[in-house]
Amino acid sequence: MAAEANSYDAWFCAQVQAALEDARSGTSQVQVMQAAQALIDAKRQVEPKT
Repeated sequence: MAAEANSYDAWFCAQVQAALEDARSGTSQVQVMQAAQALIDAKRQVEPKT
């Protein structure tokens, strides 16, 4: 069990480090929220209110 935990910890740390070193540009929180709001607005226009 301890070996599994150590293995997972090593894997997790490697994943975090890889994400931190990723040079690709990400999506800002503002962009995500704007896209989510656009989906909500589009859904509201298609479905009639009950």
